[in-house]
Amino acid sequence: MFGYRVKKGQKVLEVDTEKAVVVRRLFELRHFFKHWSLTQLAERLNREGYCTEKGKLFTKVQVKRMLDRENFYRGVYTYGQIQTIGKHPAIIL
Repeated sequence: MFGYRVKKGQKVLEVDTEKAVVVRRLFELRHFFKHWSLTQLAERLNREGYCTEKGKLFTKVQVKRMLDRENFYRGVYTYGQIQTIGKHPAIIL
């Protein structure tokens, strides 16, 4: 998942500090520019020099995927209708 990486030799997620900056920036943009489309958010990230894990430009699909995972980025794990505090660290508060 964008913003995290698997800790070497373990099944534990840790924050990828470089990618976490992008996640935080996206949610910051969404907070301040609620009326912006997914495309506008992707374009802004691209203009600011951020890129995907593969070094490509962000698209609206990737932006939507990150926004849809807001709870996970807040440290909450969801399984079906059940939500609990995850074992992974939160990226956004």
